[in-house]
Amino acid sequence: MMIAAALADPGRRPTTFHDLLGEPPPRLLLLTGPRLTLQLGTALAARRLLREGRVLYVDGANAFDPYTLVRIARRAGADARRLLSRLKVTRAFTCHQLETLLCERLAAAVVAERPALVVVAGWSDLFHDENVPEREAMRLLERTAAAVRSLAARAVPVLGTHLTEPETGRLPRLTACLTAAAEGVIAVSREEGEVRLTRVKPPSPALSPLAVEEGNLLPFFSLRPVWRAD
Repeated sequence: MMIAAALADPGRRPTTFHDLLGEPPPRLLLLTGPRLTLQLGTALAARRLLREGRVLYVDGANAFDPYTLVRIARRAGADARRLLSRLKVTRAFTCHQLETLLCERLAAAVVAERPALVVVAGWSDLFHDENVPEREAMRLLERTAAAVRSLAARAVPVLGTHLTEPETGRLPRLTACLTAAAEGVIAVSREEGEVRLTRVKPPSPALSPLAVEEGNLLPFFSLRPVWRAD
């Protein structure tokens, strides 16, 4: 991993992902940004899988890429098939389906599967659907946010990913809803071959962004202790 020199003051220890998470790490963490953010969510799920934990992956953006996990497993010297065997993926194709999964079925799945982590990928993506009135979409999203926040507080850590695209008229309200629900929020951006992660919640003006060369991103997230054990 290489940290951009411009982001680190002379003599100051560079920011790490643990710095961004804070101590203790948030039970409900939200990553926000471009589509690359979905890949980061998968990479963080892989970290838990590499540590023998089970992961429930709720896919709201047709985001899951098994080849990302295979590449990470190979770089870690792990058996990709064993890694995938500890992962359960459920997809939703409408915002109503996602609301049903998160509000009515996820808690029971957590009891049955006993995962180390739940991932809600592309959490807001389906709520841009113009066939669903905005008021209804927001009501459904708020229900999912309340259910997931409650589950994270009492049962299992949750990682959500929220895309800052497409830039529809609903995006600001969708972003505000999930940001309010999350205990921690990290913004992801891409600039000149680097991926930058900036802590948004809780705010920390003194904390510099973490910059990682894009080509080194997957090994960074898969092979280093980016999320501590509970």
